[in-house]
Amino acid sequence: MLKFLQERVNKTTKELDAKPAEVREAEAGKVEADAVATKQGRVTDLMRRLAEKLGKENETEGGR
Repeated sequence: MLKFLQERVNKTTKELDAKPAEVREAEAGKVEADAVATKQGRVTDLMRRLAEKLGKENETEGGR
């Protein structure tokens, strides 16, 4: 699931990067870039929480 979410963010980022600079720098482009950044932040947060949970589970299992 995380891989799918990250792939979507990457695709959107590439699409945004492919647009002309004038479009990216316009207000709509900035709003789109902010939305992509927010989505990336969510993916990062989910990954961090998953890693923490897996780390805790690993500790309770004696490091197995």
